[in-house]
Amino acid sequence: MVRRRSAAISRFTGAYGFDQPFGTPMAAGVIVTVPPVVVVLLFRRRIIAGLTAGGVK
Repeated sequence: MVRRRSAAISRFTGAYGFDQPFGTPMAAGVIVTVPPVVVVLLFRRRIIAGLTAGGVK
């Protein structure tokens, strides 16, 4: 899934084929990155509990 997003972001070009704008890919990167970070922050206690429960023999 990550590969598709990064491939889609890399296809953003400027008005000309060789023009490489930085604003649009950076904004797309933020939009793609923020939701997973929010999910991890919301469920971090469950994530840590699951990791530690799986590590006990």
